[in-house]
Amino acid sequence: MTERDGPEQELRILLERAVPQPPAPPQRLERVRERVGRRRRRRTAAVTGSAVLAAAAGLMAVPGLVRPQAGGAAPVVATGGQADKRPTPSAGVTGQPTPAPGTAGPQASDGVYRPTGMDGLRLSLPSGWQTLPDPATRSVFVSSQALALPENGCAHALDDFCTPLARRLGRGGTLVMFRLDGSQDQADKLQHFGGEAGEVGEELPYTACRTVGGTRQLGTSVVGEAGSSTVVRVTACLAQPSSAQLALAEDLLSTADVG
Repeated sequence: MTERDGPEQELRILLERAVPQPPAPPQRLERVRERVGRRRRRRTAAVTGSAVLAAAAGLMAVPGLVRPQAGGAAPVVATGGQADKRPTPSAGVTGQPTPAPGTAGPQASDGVYRPTGMDGLRLSLPSGWQTLPDPATRSVFVSSQALALPENGCAHALDDFCTPLARRLGRGGTLVMFRLDGSQDQADKLQHFGGEAGEVGEELPYTACRTVGGTRQLGTSVVGEAGSSTVVRVTACLAQPSSAQLALAEDLLSTADVG
C-alpha cells in the first residue's frame, strides 16, 4: 500500500459509514414471504397425502375392516331375464310391496295336492313343503324352502325357469317348477313315442338354477291321457342334495300325474 492509498482508503470507509444503506424494496420482501408460504404449503400437502395413502393401505391389509361392494345384499332371485336382488317377505322394505309368500301345500284327504288351473295336475308333496301358484304363467312352484313371487313376476324368467325363492337354496334345498306348456302335437308325440314322458332324467343345471345356489337339476314331462293336449314340463333344482334328498325329489317328479 502506498502513502496515497492510505488516506483514500480511510476516506472511503468514512463515507460508507456516513451514508446509510437503502432498505430492500417492499415488493421484494412480499415476494420472499410468498415463496416461503408456497414452500410450506407444498410440504404440508405432501405429508398429508402420504398419511392418507398409508392409512388406506393399512385398512386394506386388515381383513374385515373394509366390506366388499354389495355386502349384505338381499337374496338373489333369478328372474326377469337376469339375477334380481329381492328382499325376503319379512324384510318390509319401505316404499316397495312385499312379495306374496308361498304357503304350505293344501292337501286333500288323500294327501294329494291339486293346484288350480293346471289341468288336473296331482302332486304328492313331502311334509312341510311350500307351494306357490302363478296363474299368470300357468305354473306352480313347490319347494322345501319359503317361496315369494318376484315383483316383476315370472313371465320373463331366466332360462324360462323361474326361481321365486325368499332366499337362496340352502344345502339340501329343492325348488320344483311345474309349467303347463303343451300342444296337441307335443302331447301326441310324448304319448305315442314315450321318451321323456314320465321319465325323470338328470340335466345340466340352468344358469337360473346355479344363480340361486343349485348344483343338480332333474327334469321330466307329465302328459295327459290319450287324446289330451295336456303337457306339464317339470324342472327341479337342488343344492348339494344328499342321496335321500335326491331320491325324495325324484319320487315327487315320477309320481306327478294329471287326471
